Amino acid sequence: MEPENKLWKLVALKLSGEASDEELSELESYLKSFPAEQSTVNSIEKYWNQKDDLQNSGDEMEEERFHLILNSGNEEEKIADALPAKSGKLYRYKWLYAAASILIICTVGFLIKINIHNHSSAKTGIQHVFVKPGSRSQVILPDGSVVRLNGSSSLTYSKDFNKNVRDVNLDGEAYFDVTKDANHPFIVHTSNIDIKVLGTLFNVKSYQQDETIETTLLRGSIEVYNKTDPSAPKVILKPNEKLVFRKKQTESIVPETKNKVDSARSAGSNDEISISALSPTQPDSLKEETSWLYNRLVIDDDNFIKMAEKMERWYGVKIEILNPELENYHFKGIFQNESIEQALDALQLTARFKYKIANDTIKIMK
Repeated sequence: MEPENKLWKLVALKLSGEASDEELSELESYLKSFPAEQSTVNSIEKYWNQKDDLQNSGDEMEEERFHLILNSGNEEEKIADALPAKSGKLYRYKWLYAAASILIICTVGFLIKINIHNHSSAKTGIQHVFVKPGSRSQVILPDGSVVRLNGSSSLTYSKDFNKNVRDVNLDGEAYFDVTKDANHPFIVHTSNIDIKVLGTLFNVKSYQQDETIETTLLRGSIEVYNKTDPSAPKVILKPNEKLVFRKKQTESIVPETKNKVDSARSAGSNDEISISALSPTQPDSLKEETSWLYNRLVIDDDNFIKMAEKMERWYGVKIEILNPELENYHFKGIFQNESIEQALDALQLTARFKYKIANDTIKIMK
């Protein structure tokens, strides 16, 4: 076994509480020989210790987090093959969870280090992470909070993160699993709204070119502040609620938003903001707002323009609609492992259109 792989195995055994005295001593000796690895191990242990006790394996959110970690790397078989030959379902679950967590943190962490190196400013100390179209990635912040970024998304934060207030700036879509810290509020800044939390799970969609900003709360509580109107009262979201902020007042956005939810409540006199209740029984993997976390692209009665925007970000392509009458076509569908050609072929079964692909540009025509 290579030394680095041996290190992560020892750390996983320690985190799961299954390391022997000999293995703990071996880990200590390794870190003394390679002190540069100590900071990485400390970050992993800090992140691990801030999560709920694994023995409460019936907890629905912990189970969901476990599968999210596995699905984000598709490394289940590699990890399972590396498991030590000991019996016991709980042991295997805890060791697997620890190994999966470390594998994803280290793998994604390496990729993020490259991005930060290429997009950081030594003068200002600003860390900038950008995920290109057609990709998805994950960032572990200095406080242990986890941010999963969708394609065409940008996240920035300063070197003073977690000193007083934990601030991040988002352009794009991200899923946040925020570490609880009452003394250091966590704030997500977007172009038009700020979202303040203490510790929770929520999704934010704020692309610069979109007419709306959306935030969906899965667990905990968040406060939303309207930056365009500082005098407006804050809005507090409850779990399974979605807030939509309209950058421009258009009649076409409101009906489309309201038709896709089970119920809606008013956000006071502020017409820029609407709040909707999502179905608590629908799995997160099928919700349009969180399906991307499960590598699923959900098309839910979207017109051709909106669907094209989603597919551009998902597949990293450019779509041109040559016939204006096609823009009013509406589609439904869920795509997971399909290529862009397979997805378009499937959509052709419900609407009459043709397409041509040249490099990364797709032309849609009648």
